[in-house]
Amino acid sequence: MTTDALPANVATRPSRTAFLSRVWHHRNGRIGLVFAVLILLGSVAGWTNLTPYPPDQLGAGSILASPSAAHLLGTDQFGRDVLSQVLQALAVTLEIALLAVAISGVIGSIAGIVAGFIRGWPGAAIMRVADILFAIPAILFALAIVSALGSGVVDSAMAIGIAYVPIFVRVVRGPVLSLYEADFVRAGRVLGYPRRRLLFRHVLPNVAGTIAVQTSLTLAWAILDEAGLSFLGLGPPAPTASLGEMVSNSTSLASHAWWTLAFPSLAIVIAAIAFNFLGDGLRAAFDPRGLSR
Repeated sequence: MTTDALPANVATRPSRTAFLSRVWHHRNGRIGLVFAVLILLGSVAGWTNLTPYPPDQLGAGSILASPSAAHLLGTDQFGRDVLSQVLQALAVTLEIALLAVAISGVIGSIAGIVAGFIRGWPGAAIMRVADILFAIPAILFALAIVSALGSGVVDSAMAIGIAYVPIFVRVVRGPVLSLYEADFVRAGRVLGYPRRRLLFRHVLPNVAGTIAVQTSLTLAWAILDEAGLSFLGLGPPAPTASLGEMVSNSTSLASHAWWTLAFPSLAIVIAAIAFNFLGDGLRAAFDPRGLSR
């Protein structure tokens, strides 16, 4: 059957190339994609120790040396290379943020689908719990959890991830409620399809775009929250580096060694903006009408 023979209300599934093209042709999506790739490459360098100097090497250069050819981002008060530290800290921050988003995305999406598709007390109970948790600011909720669990990489990721579960529940539940009354879902129920098939073969693919966009946006928030926890001394313990800890340690040096504060702060800002812009591009790609914005 050719595409011309399809009914007007049936859309063909876009190829991956067409999807990436739509992200690229959206202004914010293009900016976010470029910077997200750069951030990932920098994180890989930090993960694999492909840094100019060992991040924890004392005396790699002169103490508080300004940016130069030998040390592109200068050195800190211990003579450590700031670029190497930023790359390692970016890797740790992104690792925590990705793990946190995986936790919140999986738990929140499943709970949102159940709350929207299964009527009665299960859905109502999930939404009441989500409403209670949603009333608590995410950073305060994460502070409380990490204070109870500890300050390791996994503990920080769990704290941030649990704090963002309610957002996924609310974001996913809305489209699922609309799909519950869709003609193809009604037809599946009439034909006797089991609930599992309706959920995983008909409902989940239609909310995948919403989940993808929310994942990108939540990743930006998780990066900021991880930096905030580390700034307050509740991030991964030493010698594990993190961007928030670098900012905290360099605040007293800003007046005479601005690079020790500026570059870790700039890395946090760029990472958050990149994934926010990438979320805008994904939203436009899933809804081509958004390409004009």
